[in-house]
Amino acid sequence: MIRKTKNSYTTVNTCGDRLRILALCSDDPQHHYLISELAARFDLVGAIIEPGKDQYKRLWQKARYTDWLFRYWHINRQKFTGRSRYRWDYFSPLIRNTGQINNIYVDWIGSQETVEAIRDFKPDLTVVCGTMYIPKQVIHAADFMINVHGGYLPDYRGNHCIFFAYYNADYAKIAATLHVVSPQLDGGEIIEIVKPPIYPHDNDEHLYCRGLHLAMLRLFDLIEGFEAGRRSIQCYPQIGEGTMYRHSSRKPHHDFLLWLRKSLGLQQVPHIPVQNFERFSLPQQVVEESLSCE
Repeated sequence: MIRKTKNSYTTVNTCGDRLRILALCSDDPQHHYLISELAARFDLVGAIIEPGKDQYKRLWQKARYTDWLFRYWHINRQKFTGRSRYRWDYFSPLIRNTGQINNIYVDWIGSQETVEAIRDFKPDLTVVCGTMYIPKQVIHAADFMINVHGGYLPDYRGNHCIFFAYYNADYAKIAATLHVVSPQLDGGEIIEIVKPPIYPHDNDEHLYCRGLHLAMLRLFDLIEGFEAGRRSIQCYPQIGEGTMYRHSSRKPHHDFLLWLRKSLGLQQVPHIPVQNFERFSLPQQVVEESLSCE
């Protein structure tokens, strides 16, 4: 059982039972990594998966044709620029073979099917990553949900947040954020902002993968302490609105202008060392990336 106080969440676990963890996510490599790690480390009762193809299809069904077109563009841009391959190569070696996981596939994360599945799973804590907007009825069914957001809140909300921080040369705000899920998109209380190390060779995809990975590791650490009753999870409200980015916000000219500025030496990526993690606690994969640049 989890109890909310003014600025924290505390587990009430007098019998020493493990927390029941549920995952709500999509089906990209980073999501499969998240599911496998939750299954390996905790009592993962199940995963409700909203596949990317169904997210894409729903945009058309809801007559959101501009969003559908830009989603199509980004899917192919990722493939043509090698970013899809990089993400697969980054996360796939980290995915553990944890045996049978109770996966339920839904065509929309806000469906009644999702609500009923959550009620059947009865999770103490639900971890969210990469789904479409989660409506109130799903939040109420799950009670306590933590989202792994690929961006610095509250400044960068929505999609492509690390890209736009990179595009704006706003390197101090290249980060991923752990926050409580609320009815306002990316508007819930912040638990922690996790900043990855930045190296001069990095592009936005490198930083997205590294930032999300480190945020997930930090989440696992928080859950372990939370489950053991050693600490409560502290949170604080977001101050300011920031900017909401959609798939349609990132247009082809943004990528072209960024490429041009970097090619002409007008935008150079600085080396910003580790912020949230000591070097010895970084995953070996990140350490190796660091050493290759020194």
